[in-house]
Order: sequence, then structure tokens, then C-alpha cells
Amino acid sequence: MTHNLKYHGDDLVAVVWLTNSAVQVRAGEMTWEQAVRAAWAIEAAKADRVVILVAIDDNDDVVRAWRVVGVRNETAVPPGKSRKINRCLFELEEDSALDYLTGPSPWTRRRNPQTTFEVRDLPDVDALLSDNQPPLHGVVRLGDYALVVREDGAAELHIPPGQVVTIRTAS
Repeated sequence: MTHNLKYHGDDLVAVVWLTNSAVQVRAGEMTWEQAVRAAWAIEAAKADRVVILVAIDDNDDVVRAWRVVGVRNETAVPPGKSRKINRCLFELEEDSALDYLTGPSPWTRRRNPQTTFEVRDLPDVDALLSDNQPPLHGVVRLGDYALVVREDGAAELHIPPGQVVTIRTAS
């Protein structure tokens, strides 16, 4: 399902590294969506502000990004620990506006398998935040094809090896 809703700059993005579960996904034991449905240790106040969830695999590639439409927080003291930890489970929905995030990760892997930051800090975020016309620059991905339009108007079309592209002028 595609959402027409726009995001706000001070909303949060959660980035999760699926280093261990990537092997299971590639083996067909689960999907990327099932892998990200783990209970992530994120403060409840932060988890409630998350509107985008980004999944990064063990090859440091963003494999998917979803719109977060709900969160369930569960706070408990884990076995062997002395303090409460909040674990959140995100309810996800497809949003094709986030497809541009797939590909090499702009975020470096961290010891902690998740982090959060504001939507305004996403790369090429203009289209997600603006209610106006489409952006004048950015990246569009369709499968393995990518069109990159720079701020100076220069454009590059990245075509998968062995594929054919037909170009027609606009009428």
C-alpha cells in the first residue's frame, strides 16, 4: 500500500542492522519484514516518534524501508538484568516514497544494532518533507535501474548490464 502522507522533519527514523538474521532471510527461512519485527530496545518516548524503519543487511546495504504506522512498547526487567528495558514492536506498511533509500547504506555499522535520528537527517529527504511540487533533484530507483538528477541539472541513468533502454521525447 502506498501512502500519500508526508513526513515531518522532527519525526524519527529507526535504523536496524540485521547482521545475524540476514543469513536466515537469504536461506528463505524468513522475510526482511519478519526479521525487522524483532523487539528492538528503544526508549518508549523515542519509539513512539518513529515513522520510518530502515533495515540494513550484513553487507551494509539498505534492503528495505517501511512507514511505521504503530508501535507496541513492552517494558520489563530481562533475566539477569537489574533495570527495566523497553522493547518495541513496530507495525509496518509499504511506502514507495521510501524506495530510494535502498542500496549502499549511508550509515556505518554500530555496536548497538539500532539507532534513531530525525527524518530531516535522511539523505535526499526533500520529497518526503515537501507538500509542494516534486523535488528538482534526487535519486529514483526502479528495480536495478537508477536515475540520478543533481542540483545542477545533470542527470545519470544507471542501467543493469545487458539491459536495453528506449528513450522517447516528451510530446
